[in-house]
Amino acid sequence: MAPGIGMPEMLVVLVLALVVVGPQQLPVLMRRIGRLLGQARGMARDFQASFDELGRETELSDLRKEIEALKRGNPIEEIGGELDKTALELQNDKIRQLKMASANRIGDAGFGAPQPPRPAPSKPAPSKPTPSKPDSTGAEPVARPDAAEASRDTE
Repeated sequence: MAPGIGMPEMLVVLVLALVVVGPQQLPVLMRRIGRLLGQARGMARDFQASFDELGRETELSDLRKEIEALKRGNPIEEIGGELDKTALELQNDKIRQLKMASANRIGDAGFGAPQPPRPAPSKPAPSKPTPSKPDSTGAEPVARPDAAEASRDTE
């Protein structure tokens, strides 16, 4: 139990004050003691209020720091950036898949495979294209490039 001033101790202090100060000065002494206690309480309130204000300022500065950190590391922008990266990666993957598919089609068609050498023709091919019958579309037929290559090979 904390030591305190109870009623018996208070009576002892009053009797001593009455004996030491006297009955005429006792009310003046009590007013002074009351003022001193009031000033002490006021100072304690001011001290407590300054501590409370300091605590609020510290909390506010911490909140400001957190808000600034959130502004700098904006999660919405981070998410948007990640989505952009993912979309770019998906687009690059689609391009790679299309390239692989076209390469596979070319390989399947034999365009990319080496061709065996052609045998040389026994007769030289004519250098002029031979006229042939017109198509049903009415367009003129075009000379075959194989004939021109064969004539160059034999020369």
